[in-house]
Amino acid sequence: MLKDFRLNTTPNKKYKFAPSLLAANQSEIANEVKRVPNADWFHVDVMDNHFAPNMGFSADALKSIACLKQAPIDAHLMIENPENFLKTFIKAGADSLTIHAEATREIDKCIDIVKESNKRIGIALKPDTPFSDIKKYLTKIDMVLIMTVYPGYSGQVFLHNQVEKIKEVRSEIDKSQLDIWLQIDGGVGLETLEIVLDAGADFFVVGSSVYYEKDPESALNILKQIVTKNQRP
Repeated sequence: MLKDFRLNTTPNKKYKFAPSLLAANQSEIANEVKRVPNADWFHVDVMDNHFAPNMGFSADALKSIACLKQAPIDAHLMIENPENFLKTFIKAGADSLTIHAEATREIDKCIDIVKESNKRIGIALKPDTPFSDIKKYLTKIDMVLIMTVYPGYSGQVFLHNQVEKIKEVRSEIDKSQLDIWLQIDGGVGLETLEIVLDAGADFFVVGSSVYYEKDPESALNILKQIVTKNQRP
């Protein structure tokens, strides 16, 4: 019997890990999902080769992953004008959808579309985009995603200059007592996990640090153990 993983889409678990399938073997994606049974979520990058210089997962590919029902799907839409595509990816099975502040002038419309479908909505920031650009939306969204690499490719080096931005977002979330997840995507692994954890992140996208290892399940368990030992009170 498949587990009812959708119960985990509510914020009842403080720290979460989402293996990024962009770092997985694309030719055997179903098997790659099954290789990480301890994933809290799966991170699916959707790219259009315009906003981000690469092609990512299509709605059909996302649907095939969602149909495995192993963990909820975290869809990161690195595409221009996401308001035109949100319903397609919701229908495909995304449980959380993150748009980029830089990719649309219709942020409120995007929020409304996702909320009407009773899914989670996040806003992502590229490294050069200040938090102030989206601060006014905090009361309307479920997650902020701080990119610690530039959108496009897996395996990039973590940008340490983003740590202050993570701290800034955490401070505002705590000050406003908001129930918002703070996700980090890019270069998160053994050498950087404690840094983003200390800065206030609670949702970690892990790509090469999991899927480039011989045993992805064990690699993720090691990362989870780091959080357990160092988690904030």
